[in-house]
Amino acid sequence: MMLTDVKLMKQSNFNSVRMSHYPHDRRYYDLFDKYGLYVMDEANVESHGISFYENKLPGSDPLWTDAILDRGRSVVETNKNYPSVVIWSLGNEAGRG
Repeated sequence: MMLTDVKLMKQSNFNSVRMSHYPHDRRYYDLFDKYGLYVMDEANVESHGISFYENKLPGSDPLWTDAILDRGRSVVETNKNYPSVVIWSLGNEAGRG
């Protein structure tokens, strides 16, 4: 299924892929390298449903600091050697954290 997806992307003239929110199977990255797709890789950080207006974001709470930093480091350490990864995203709709 993965190979079919990646081939379909290439046939449809995609040149980049956003890997959003969660860790993905490394075989995807191998295929992106092989088929020449650029990747925006994203840390597993998002704040959907948390008030952006009352300073209640995880990044505003020191109790979340280590977890947020760990998730950012984790995605970079895990995928830093894939040539296809050209952009790092620190989270999805996470405001200030």
